[in-house]
Amino acid sequence: MTTTHVAASVPLPPPVARPQDAPLRQDVRWLAGTLGRVVGRLAGEDTLRAVEDLRRACRARRLGVPGAPDLDALLARTRSLDPETARLTARAFTVFFILINAAEQAHRVRRARQDDQAAAQRGSVRWSLRRLREAGHAAAAVARALRTLDVRPVLTAHPTESARRTILDLQARLAEGLLARDAAPEPQRRAIEGRLEGEVELLWLTEEVRRDRPSVVDEVANALWYLEDRLLDAASRTRERLVQAFEDEFGGGLGPESLTPLTLGSWVGGDRDGNPFVTADITLGAARSARRAVLGHYARALAELAARLSVSERLAPLTPELRASLEHDRVELPAVWEQNRRRNADEPLRMKISFMRARVEADPPSYGSAGELERDLVLVAEALHAVGAAHARRTLVEPLLAQVRSHGFHGYRLDVREDAGAHTRALRDLSATVGLGELDGAAIRRELAGRRPLHAPHVTLAGPTDETLRVFHVMRVIQDEVGGAAAATYIVSRTRSADDLLRVLLLAREAGLVDLAREPPLSRIDIVPLFETLEDLEHAPLVVRSLLDDPIWQRHLAARGRHQEVMLGYSDSAKDAGLLPSAWALYRVQEEVARACAGAGVSWTLFHGRGGTVGRGGGSPVARALTALPPGTVHGGIKITEQGEIVSQNFGLPSLAERSLELMLSGVLLHRFEDWRDGLRPGEEAQFREMMDRLAAEALPRYRSVVSGSEAGGLFRLFLETTPVRELADVRLGSRPAYRTLEGETMEGIRAIPWVFGWTQTRLMLPGWLGVGTALEAVGGDSGGLALLRRMAQAWPFFDDLLAKIEMVCAKTDCAIARMYVRELGGPSDLALFDQLEDEFRRTVSALLRIRESDYLMRDNPMLQTAIGLRNPYVDPLSLLQVTLLERKRHAAPDDPALASVGAGLASTLNGIAQGLRNTG
Repeated sequence: MTTTHVAASVPLPPPVARPQDAPLRQDVRWLAGTLGRVVGRLAGEDTLRAVEDLRRACRARRLGVPGAPDLDALLARTRSLDPETARLTARAFTVFFILINAAEQAHRVRRARQDDQAAAQRGSVRWSLRRLREAGHAAAAVARALRTLDVRPVLTAHPTESARRTILDLQARLAEGLLARDAAPEPQRRAIEGRLEGEVELLWLTEEVRRDRPSVVDEVANALWYLEDRLLDAASRTRERLVQAFEDEFGGGLGPESLTPLTLGSWVGGDRDGNPFVTADITLGAARSARRAVLGHYARALAELAARLSVSERLAPLTPELRASLEHDRVELPAVWEQNRRRNADEPLRMKISFMRARVEADPPSYGSAGELERDLVLVAEALHAVGAAHARRTLVEPLLAQVRSHGFHGYRLDVREDAGAHTRALRDLSATVGLGELDGAAIRRELAGRRPLHAPHVTLAGPTDETLRVFHVMRVIQDEVGGAAAATYIVSRTRSADDLLRVLLLAREAGLVDLAREPPLSRIDIVPLFETLEDLEHAPLVVRSLLDDPIWQRHLAARGRHQEVMLGYSDSAKDAGLLPSAWALYRVQEEVARACAGAGVSWTLFHGRGGTVGRGGGSPVARALTALPPGTVHGGIKITEQGEIVSQNFGLPSLAERSLELMLSGVLLHRFEDWRDGLRPGEEAQFREMMDRLAAEALPRYRSVVSGSEAGGLFRLFLETTPVRELADVRLGSRPAYRTLEGETMEGIRAIPWVFGWTQTRLMLPGWLGVGTALEAVGGDSGGLALLRRMAQAWPFFDDLLAKIEMVCAKTDCAIARMYVRELGGPSDLALFDQLEDEFRRTVSALLRIRESDYLMRDNPMLQTAIGLRNPYVDPLSLLQVTLLERKRHAAPDDPALASVGAGLASTLNGIAQGLRNTG
């Protein structure tokens, strides 16, 4: 180790024992003791002794205990372990973090309940509506805003999702058991603890990562678990809470039947970009599976409704509409009538619901559309209203009616995504079959203005072209079978021009989804540009304006209700340009796209393709992230990707799912009414924007010189040699490859997700701060620049959120651990490069502290400070074991019998560090 670069010590305060976190600490202690007993019983005392020795030594080092071993001594300990003991030790620490995460989930629920009892919880819909009322906003204006809300979390599958569904189930049961343990009397408490210890045993005996790569079908099943077990009910309860809060705060006036503020989206089974395993048949199967899931949910809800609506015709007369409907059902479904007529002869609502349930449970359902089920539910609701049972209507029927209106028969609105290059190649192949040659933009427009097909069924196409066309045919089948909203969005990755979208429009026409030659024009598909790299983002406003001005595209928009969706890629832009330039480009693009759409009289939805980490555009609490969006850019609707460990964090427990959805609704609603610029002094906004221009201009060359310039070869070699990114592919956490197929193993070819994952595993977190220190030091070096940066942090939510994310990443960075990876796995030139990277990290931390006027990072987030301080001593053993196992793997002979244990141990460390840091990709 060089003497001039001693491991950086991040300025964090010592962990503070906050009284409100005492139940969490008690849970963690109990779970740790329980795990110790389980490991001793099931893995043996020798394994338990190895775990405890390493735990105590790492903790002593972190606490600065005199005589505590340094990293070299600790690494010698892990090297002394045989491969099987190393594997079991890694598993123990990984399981410990799964237990800690369960305890933290339970504590979030506990704290939320306490806040709800004390007052309207910050960020809740009640809190937001009260804030709007107290600010003087009229009930009618707020009601109008609520009716136009369409907030859509979109679940995605990614190759760094580190938790199996089985583990998520176990974690949820543990969290629920800890909550049940809180108020239980002593005999019941002991019984609950016995069940919990049984869950810990099962957790120890369950593989925490998959032995084989999961298929896309497995990922679809995982997404459906969230739909059935979490999201449908959570969305319903959140909506009910919103309706009740509005009535309490504004005194009524909101028509609840028409309020559908939450819809649910998914890419799982539809995201083809870079994943050869997502075929057209997979997409069709995913949509049909979601239909079965949501119809099963409705069938269970109807069964419960039938059990409760015991309204007698002798006491409450039927409405004529309900009587006519029953007569129609009797003719259409005579078997259901015969089965139920005696039992429900005097209970027409139960009889009606029996018919409805039979239609829902038929395969395929005998309802032609969700609208037909909706009409029957309205009949039931109106029948209750007619006999004065208004509360029964509201509490029993309207929640299900709102679910049908929001989620139809599709459950998830499935997005399809493909790279623009695939459409260029497919259209070239198609046009060649009819002797047209390659079609330029003008030729594409001429074809769209007519109806001449480019493909004859008897003509054989190349495999990739045939598959590309099949996707559009499958989208039509899904819409016909499941409903128009089931698969109506097609996202074009790497959009560079308007022609990229017009090619998709022409291919969709081949499948009968589009006919712009007819009057009125027909289009059953929304085509969404995805702008990813910095260059693409800078060109995005021009592309959008050219589309909106294009006569052909205007006809398409006329058929789609004059609405345009635009997706912004946070991950690839951050990998391409670094955090500061990417964040500022994204902010400006949102403003310009919104202005372009408003100027063209087109409504819009911005789809934010955020990852879970700061390096991929995430890392912010959802309420803060929404506040940081440019004013006026959320036009009622918003889509936000939910991926990786963020899905389980936000939706793993029913109450957490409700809270997460409520925060989204609350944040979007406030964004409609509040503008941070109202508190600025004259000229300040211009100063802020000029400063951001300067920051981006300073950060970009520093970032690119390291990542894609003269130093790029050294950095990529450092990345491949000293991080476990290749092992990520071996562990098979997800179905999607880590590299884009076309480029292979190059800096350009590697995806943003494993790029962040690899640096996170070594604790360097480089994508979250590279270039930041250089930029902040350059513009904040004098008193005037520093004063302006401080004012920006105080007055501008965007800049405050950006700094907070960088602070969090820096707080999780551990240069001593990262240097160990480089020293042990890399070479002398790698250490020299690492020295330069560490200098940049130091500059970043120093600048952050000056701007925040603080002695330590995250002064305003004591909960996260404490979490990091408490977790680090237990992540350290996993880092030491990972380095040891990587060394063994890379130096082992191909036939070494220990390789199985080494590989399994590495898989545990990958998962455990991800669980411990709560960051994957």
